[in-house]
Amino acid sequence: MAGGGVDRLSSLSNDLLRRILHFTPLKEAASTTALSRRWREPLWLSSAAINLETGVAEKKKHRQRQGHEHNNAHARFFSGSDDLVSAATGALNAADVPVTRLTLITWFPDYAEVASCYKDLVEVVLSHPAAHRVEELLLVAKDPYGNPYNRKVFNCTVTLDSLQMGTLRILELTNCSGVLVNHTEAVLPRLSSLRLSHCTQQLGSLQRVIDAAPSLAAVRLESVFITHEEAIEATWRHLRCPATTVLVLDTCEWEVTIGPHRHGWFFEKTVDRLKINAMRLRRFSYKGPLRSYSFSPQPLEFEQVDLEFFEQGYRVKDPNRDLETFWKFTRNFTGTKDMRLSVNHLEDIAVLSEARQVELLPMFRRLERLEFHGAHWTKDKTAAVTTILNLLHCCPVLITLRINLTAKYEEEDASNKQGGHKQKGTTRKEILMAAMVGPRYLFPCLQSSLRKVDLQFQLEKKDCLGVKLIKTFAENAMVLEEIRIDSGDEKLCEHMNPRIAKWNSSRREFGATNFVLLPLKR
Repeated sequence: MAGGGVDRLSSLSNDLLRRILHFTPLKEAASTTALSRRWREPLWLSSAAINLETGVAEKKKHRQRQGHEHNNAHARFFSGSDDLVSAATGALNAADVPVTRLTLITWFPDYAEVASCYKDLVEVVLSHPAAHRVEELLLVAKDPYGNPYNRKVFNCTVTLDSLQMGTLRILELTNCSGVLVNHTEAVLPRLSSLRLSHCTQQLGSLQRVIDAAPSLAAVRLESVFITHEEAIEATWRHLRCPATTVLVLDTCEWEVTIGPHRHGWFFEKTVDRLKINAMRLRRFSYKGPLRSYSFSPQPLEFEQVDLEFFEQGYRVKDPNRDLETFWKFTRNFTGTKDMRLSVNHLEDIAVLSEARQVELLPMFRRLERLEFHGAHWTKDKTAAVTTILNLLHCCPVLITLRINLTAKYEEEDASNKQGGHKQKGTTRKEILMAAMVGPRYLFPCLQSSLRKVDLQFQLEKKDCLGVKLIKTFAENAMVLEEIRIDSGDEKLCEHMNPRIAKWNSSRREFGATNFVLLPLKR
């Protein structure tokens, strides 16, 4: 309603109202018939969507009342369970047009019997004849206590080959025990998008789903616990996605096996090596600890890659191993045009010696835009500078560079530094030489392509890394047009104007372009 009592919503066309009701929960959609005469026609029945939200959310306020709340949950649910099933089947039966979108949101308490009834409700809804023509299926099980770290999932596995969903295009499951295809001859001809969030999923079952979906273009696994149907023997696992163009692996965990040891129990094996076959892949996103992932064969043309690495608590830090793992991981994406890269400590990925640079550094032959996030130690910036130079060396046609630096102080987490950038076989002389910016021809992007640089950093009292980088680009980037900075000091650009004029004067002597220093808007 608008001011003055004008009902603007009711003035919309039936087609637009049906589109709105397409995403409206069933209870609210059905209640629209009581709004006014305009709404007496049950438009929700022709919206082609059924969005159900059912269940009992029980929040424990006190431990001593747990038994009482347990009984209330049982009584409340079982007394209305038939009504829930009736409401769901009634809505599916009453639809005037084929149902193309089916959403089922369930709240499940921690009681096995109640959870079993929710599972039965899901099976009744999915097996209804009206669901056989569904194009979008969204199943969400909500934790009634709102705990984002709760690893418990709703014990409901969606078995696709028994649902006769030949029209299914989009499948999204949250807090469930995964998706399953039992028969190798099963076919999901139209399935194009699969998203699993906070689920437990067997890798073999996931592969059978992908094999059954020849048009599966997007696979998104978010906080998924990946298990195995057989004992872990091989160190590598394989994932084949022949039609996939978008692949997201966000904070996924692998199953580990626990074996006996004379000193007690310990983690014996974990699969953290994955070979991906996805020739058509154009966008890839990974968030998690450093792992040995590889693409075999490599996709022909990546467009966008987003990599965010963080430390794994139980894993022992090994600087040389992590260094090799990082650069071998990035070697998979030498054909991408756009990359976002985030690491915890810059010294972990600095390749200091020339011999190691030849061995490890890849060449991103098509990379035009790089966004880099990283932390550096305030007392020793050599490794941080080296890491940035390593990246410049890898990007011969880079046009736009964005760097976001976070300063770390020794007292914050001295244990993580573990010797800093002192890699095996590297002398102090080699470190200093690697940190120096040599002749311009050593970095093709500085010579002929890099035009825009964004720097976000903390302005330190002494020897500021951000200011050093401004000077480096000003003196060596020959076609540079602008540097945008965010240092926390709005007057830094003004203070540096005299230096900019001096640098531009010097640049003109070498035939370089003039550049401007501007504030970076967040």
